[in-house]
Amino acid sequence: MTARLSALLVLATTAVAAYGQVPGRLRHEGSELFRFALHQHKIEPLTDPDQAMHDPPGSIIVVVGQVGQLNDLLTGGMIKSYLENGGAILIATDGPSPPPGTFGDWAQRYGIWIAGKPLTADAQNCYKRHPGRPFVRPLPRVERVGPSPFDLFAGVTENGPAAVATDYPSEMTIDVRPLGGKYLVKYLARYPVGTRRMIDNVPLDPDRTYFAISIEPQFADTRGRMIVLADQGVFFNGMMGFVKDDNDPRGYHFDNGNWGFTNRTIEWLQGGDRKPRTRCLFVEDGRVIDQFAATVPNTGKSPIPRLPPDVLANGVLNAMNPVIDAAQDRNFFNRMVESWLGFPRIVRIFVLTATILFLLACLRRLIGGRRRPEPAAVMTPQVQAGLLPRGGVLRQRTAAQIEVGNLYDAARRRVRERFDVLGGRPGREGQIPPVLTANDLPDGPVLHHSIRWLWALGYGVTPIRIPPADWDRTNVLLERVTARAARGDWSFGQEA
Repeated sequence: MTARLSALLVLATTAVAAYGQVPGRLRHEGSELFRFALHQHKIEPLTDPDQAMHDPPGSIIVVVGQVGQLNDLLTGGMIKSYLENGGAILIATDGPSPPPGTFGDWAQRYGIWIAGKPLTADAQNCYKRHPGRPFVRPLPRVERVGPSPFDLFAGVTENGPAAVATDYPSEMTIDVRPLGGKYLVKYLARYPVGTRRMIDNVPLDPDRTYFAISIEPQFADTRGRMIVLADQGVFFNGMMGFVKDDNDPRGYHFDNGNWGFTNRTIEWLQGGDRKPRTRCLFVEDGRVIDQFAATVPNTGKSPIPRLPPDVLANGVLNAMNPVIDAAQDRNFFNRMVESWLGFPRIVRIFVLTATILFLLACLRRLIGGRRRPEPAAVMTPQVQAGLLPRGGVLRQRTAAQIEVGNLYDAARRRVRERFDVLGGRPGREGQIPPVLTANDLPDGPVLHHSIRWLWALGYGVTPIRIPPADWDRTNVLLERVTARAARGDWSFGQEA
C-alpha cells in the first residue's frame, strides 16, 4: 500500500502546475488523489444511486463539482431520505447552486445557497500568496468529547503547512428555517478576515463567509451526517500539498494541510468508531465515477508496466540523449562514415545525386510545359461570356472607377456639365475665370472657396481623389453651389 501511495504521489507532485492532461501527470483539477484516499480506506465504488439508497448505513455519497443539474441524478427528496436513514453525504462545490425556491432540489430543502462567484483574500492569507486560493479559518469546537464533524479541522492552522487551502471558492449562506428544528447545524470553518469577491472586490458579509458546515438529523436514531463545502478545489490533485523532496524518506513533504483534511473527512463520513461504511457513490460534475484505483496482483515479481508507445519512446530518447551527445563530441559519426566510404567516394555520390535530381526536375518541367493547355481551351462558354465587357464605354469606365475606389472622372464630368451652363470657361492658360459674388453675403468667403475647389475638380490638371464614400457629399455641394448661382448669389465674369 505504501509503495502504491508513493508512486501516485510522485505523479501528484508534477500536477501542481499542470492545468492540462499530460502523459505521466495528474490533472490539477482531477480527483484521482481523493478517490485513491477512498480506496486506501477500503471503500468500494458504487455504479448507481439506487445502490446507495438501498443501503444508507453502509454507504457514502460524495458529490464534487457542478451541482446545477444534480437534481436529475439525486433529488432533494432522495438525499433527505438517505440522510435520515443513516446515510453519509459530502457535497463540495463552488456552485452555483440552484436559486432558492427550486422545487425538489437539495439546496432548497436545506436552505443552502452557494453563489458561484470566486473569492480572494490578502496575499498573506492565500496558499503560495496566490489570489483566489484563500486558507480557511477553523471555528471553535462546540463538543467537548466524542466524535464530531469539528474533527475534520483537527490540527488545522490559519496559515502555514498545516492550513487548508481552497481554489477559487465561493460564498455560502444557510437559512435554518426550512430545517424546522429537525436538524443540528454546525458551522465548522470560515474564510479569513478581509475575504472579498474577485469580480467587484467587495468584502463579504459576515453571514456569507462560511466555508464548511455540517448537518445531522437531531431526533432520528441514526448516524446520518452531511458535510457541505463551498469549494471542490480543496480536493483537487494540484491542491493536495505534495512537494517532491529527496531528503525526506517518503520522497515528498507537505506544504499545506489538504491531504490530512481529505483523510479526516473520509473517516468522519465512514462513521468513526462504529462499523465503517464500505461503499461510496462518487459523483463528479454530474457523472458517476465507478473506479477509485486499479489494483495490481502481488505475484512476488516486479510487474512489467504497460507503457503507451509515446511514453516508451520518450523514455528511450531521454536515456539516449547523453550517449548521443558524447558521441558527437568525439566526432564518432563523421569518422564512422568516412571509414566506411572514404571522402572521395562521398563527394562523387553527392555530385551524382544532385545531378540526377536536377535532370529529373528539368524533365518534369519540360513535360508539364508541353501538356499545359491554353487558358481559353479550359474556359467554359459561361466563363468566357462573363469576361466580355458589358454596357457602353461610359458605364464600363464608371464600373472600373468603383472597383478601384476612385470616382474622380465621374465627378469631373458632373462639374463641367454644371459650370459650362453657368458660362464657366477656362482662361487662356486654363485658369479659373473671375468669380463675382454679391457684397451682402455673410458666407461669401466660404462660397468662393467651394467654387474654386469644384473648379479644380472639374478643370484642374492634378486629379483629386473622390472615394465612393465622398460621392454624395460632392454632389450635394455641387447642387448647392449651382442653386445659389441660379438665385444670383454669384456668377462667372469675363476675362478682360
